[in-house]
Amino acid sequence: MPRTQPSIHDSADAFDHRLASRYAMRIPVELLFENGDRVRVFTHNVSASGIFVTVDKDLVLKGFVRFLVTFPKEITTCCKLLALCDGAVVRREPMEAETEEGLAIKIEKYHFLRSAD
Repeated sequence: MPRTQPSIHDSADAFDHRLASRYAMRIPVELLFENGDRVRVFTHNVSASGIFVTVDKDLVLKGFVRFLVTFPKEITTCCKLLALCDGAVVRREPMEAETEEGLAIKIEKYHFLRSAD
């Protein structure tokens, strides 16, 4: 899978110090809210320490976020695998579509759930 390279973050005008290699892949993610609501999004890239997703700009996400990642058979080589993750929004980026915003979410802890099959 193609690896994305570190880049200069325009809004911060500082070098991107992310350490983990990132892999461009589109994986389904459900953002989980305390009130029971779920919002389905897809990753742009994934690393061992986090994910980057695009969300509707009106969606208010700050600090802590819980999400469910579904890794497809093509990645796990055996079955769909679900990971329940707790993380933190560490960066926001404007996207081409003015109604969207990119979020970098650092994974702080996770555990695997039973197969999604």
